[in-house]
Amino acid sequence: MLGAAHACANPLTTRYDTTHGVAIAVLLRHVVRWNGAVMNGQYRELHADLPARLDDLAAAAALPRRLRELGVEQKALTELAEDASKQWTGRFNPRPFDAGSALEIYQWAY
Repeated sequence: MLGAAHACANPLTTRYDTTHGVAIAVLLRHVVRWNGAVMNGQYRELHADLPARLDDLAAAAALPRRLRELGVEQKALTELAEDASKQWTGRFNPRPFDAGSALEIYQWAY
């Protein structure tokens, strides 16, 4: 099922008119790093450094890689995190996900 990447992407899609796939590309490496606390072994089966590999793929596709590139202001992160915590998709994350979790992910992605 979906998880924190989609939960954090949805408010960006709504508030910043960002294509959902682009929002996912900006967030995914940070979500993988954050989820690494409980999923690191499974992620390593996919790639030795999965967050770096995801970043390389986004760069190769010339996609934005930081929230600020989407026009997000740092002062908006807390409100975005509150919105993300209310997304149903966050319930299907391998690590418990709440507003504090979303804020940490957004800060890493900023």
